[in-house]
Amino acid sequence: MADARLSGIDTLRGLAITAMIAYHFMFDLWYLRIAEFDIMSLPLSVFQHSIGTLFLVLVGISLWLSESHNREGYAHHAKRAAFLAAVALSITVATWIYPHEGMITFGIIHCIALCVLLAPLFFRFGKLNALLGLLLIAAGFVVPAIQTDSPYLFWLGITTPDYTALDFYPIIPWLGVVLIGVFAGQTIYPGGRSINARKESRFSRAMAFAGRHSLAIYLAHQPILISILLAYKIFAA
Repeated sequence: MADARLSGIDTLRGLAITAMIAYHFMFDLWYLRIAEFDIMSLPLSVFQHSIGTLFLVLVGISLWLSESHNREGYAHHAKRAAFLAAVALSITVATWIYPHEGMITFGIIHCIALCVLLAPLFFRFGKLNALLGLLLIAAGFVVPAIQTDSPYLFWLGITTPDYTALDFYPIIPWLGVVLIGVFAGQTIYPGGRSINARKESRFSRAMAFAGRHSLAIYLAHQPILISILLAYKIFAA
């Protein structure tokens, strides 16, 4: 949807992927035991979830803009969801191989893939999406306390006591964040209309470029970071 893309959305997405790289760099330093600090500390936890929240709000806005300009109907979203599901499956396989422990079974790409399939079904609800989104987010404070022996409900946020994952974005509450994004898109860009582009700085152009290629950057940055840090460990030993 190149003609419908708003540079501001791309810039925000670029900022989000840049922040994610920064967080993953800190995570890798901790995971590879290169630096000692508490990766689960409140500031880093807030930082991590703020990044995910921004990404998923932008998913909702982008879905609305895409719906406003596509000619295939729901099939357009289904095709995108299938592509993202394939990418998500490759992430699961890769993390099963390495590091195996904490393999990603429902990370942010898995979540986005399912949200791309589900969120368009909510377009018709308009402003009600804000309420539905808030209800799902509120449910996210309750659902993790539910105990189950079933290993198949993790995608909802209902896990077994021994469930662990390096990246976990279940549908409850994160579909709620996407629906807030859908509401924001419908409110700010009714009919998917774009706005006149303002003169951009070099920084914003760089962030917009990163935003347009955020999936490729997401897939490439961790192997690059880990390779560099492993090489550092080897040569610094």
